Amino acid sequence: MEIGLVTDHPRRRRTRLACQPCKLRKRKCDGHEPCDSCSRYDYHCLYEYRPQKKNARRNIADRSSLPAAPAPAPAPAIETTPQESHAQSTSAGVKYMEANSGVAFPHVLGLALSPQNTPKLQGFGWNLGIRGNPHRSEKSIVWILAKEEWQNLFAVYVDKIRPLYDFLDLQEVAVLAARRWEDPCATNIYDSLLCGIAALGSLFSSLLPSTTTEKERHLVDCAKEILETTSTIANPTHNDAEGWVLRTLYLRCNNTPHAAWVASCTNMHIIEAIGLHQESPSVSLVYSDTATATTGPNIARRRRLFWIAKLLNTWISFEYGRSRVVLRGQSCQYPAPETEAEAGTNSTADLLSIFRISESLDPDHHQAVQSTDLESLLHRLASYNFNSDAVVLSQTVLAFAIYRRLRLSCPGLNTNTTVMDQVITLGRKGLEACSRSIAENCPWWHVAYVPFQFTCVLLAMDTREALTHVRDSLATLKRAAGFFGTVNPCRASETAELLVRLSQRQKEQDAALLCQSVESGGEQIQSTGSVGGPERFMWLDNALPGQLAPTTSCDWDAFIRDPLDFSSTFLQLEG
Repeated sequence: MEIGLVTDHPRRRRTRLACQPCKLRKRKCDGHEPCDSCSRYDYHCLYEYRPQKKNARRNIADRSSLPAAPAPAPAPAIETTPQESHAQSTSAGVKYMEANSGVAFPHVLGLALSPQNTPKLQGFGWNLGIRGNPHRSEKSIVWILAKEEWQNLFAVYVDKIRPLYDFLDLQEVAVLAARRWEDPCATNIYDSLLCGIAALGSLFSSLLPSTTTEKERHLVDCAKEILETTSTIANPTHNDAEGWVLRTLYLRCNNTPHAAWVASCTNMHIIEAIGLHQESPSVSLVYSDTATATTGPNIARRRRLFWIAKLLNTWISFEYGRSRVVLRGQSCQYPAPETEAEAGTNSTADLLSIFRISESLDPDHHQAVQSTDLESLLHRLASYNFNSDAVVLSQTVLAFAIYRRLRLSCPGLNTNTTVMDQVITLGRKGLEACSRSIAENCPWWHVAYVPFQFTCVLLAMDTREALTHVRDSLATLKRAAGFFGTVNPCRASETAELLVRLSQRQKEQDAALLCQSVESGGEQIQSTGSVGGPERFMWLDNALPGQLAPTTSCDWDAFIRDPLDFSSTFLQLEG
């Protein structure tokens, strides 16, 4: 095949010529001058035999004679998905990151001078390093828990956390734990992982708080001190990224929005440092000093870890109203679908399916989402039926987020009964999932968040159909506050009641205005000599369906037989 010949498969271009740097490094060369590889790594692109101008003109003539490949232009006409366009833009972004990186430039220079025997030349001259580099914390989980206690908490984690967030190799974790207690003086490199599992197991266990709170606090502090050093040491590992996911989950369940958001962002930066977001065989130079993806765990586990971390960072950022971490050069694919046997006990795939819907709600998206698209997303979300209560709660939270976006973009949203019915239906499902989670002692953050937000949504709708569900949402929130006995749901319940009372006061003021208008109208009628006084409305009070006297009835059968006989519609006294 001649140089530059366009085929039906543009990804399989081949060239007979390759530049000398690509030949030495055994890299794919596109035959351009300079080639893409040399441009990317700042090599001196040199061909042993340069193509002659005559051949180039002949190639151009050949290309123009081909009917299926007109000259320069079909490329823009090729339809690409948003994911493909994003991948192309991010790969270009990584290229320019390398060009800007002063840390990577010495390594590029070393490759140009000695391609075969160049060590990693990154990080030199960064600073003076007067105090030396930090080391890992020396805290140990064996000082806090006995082996049997950890195993009990591990069983709780496997039962309640792992079905939803399946990113750990449980067999490997069990082996690491067994070795840890056999040799307490061994390295604590895995203690952040073991502490995170134990802390979540303690939080979701049915043990009395008085017996678990103190040890749980020590577990959280131990994991925190070990993990904080991972953000400063030279080479973080996959276990560090897993430990950060566990810490993010714990903080989302049991701490402020700011703490959870900071942990989720740090988690994404650790993942970027180890190259977990890239699946290409060769890792970019800007990650080559820390990336260990090629020697990490299997590909399915690696993908689940990345997407769960991204899910947590995205959802926490959206709910908190802050910026999320966007990694350039992302090429990590979604995990493969599970088998039927695994699908019954693992809800990670369901959670990721919801996440794929939520990605289009990014406030920083270059193009605003249209209201019709939001309605389609809500309809698609309402069509899902999940078995896991935690997934149902996430589904409900996303429905509320879509409603808030629709409310901003469509001022007359309350007239769209279809959207409101779908939101209310999902809200009711969320309340039922909250009640079951309370009964099973599963303190997911949604247990207080869903009824509180549902109350706010119902008050914002401000229709009779919506307000009929306020009582149930308040009751669920009070039940959560009473069962767990913590300050946050109690404050949320008080705030929700305050909002309801404010809405009630507003309606009472509106009713008072209507009463004043009626009374002033009655006085005006009396002053003109017409029939006045409240007695003239007595017939209306008796005619209202909600205030029928027990001794009155209506001959509905006669009305049905003869609809034109209006006398049957008047109330008649019995007997």
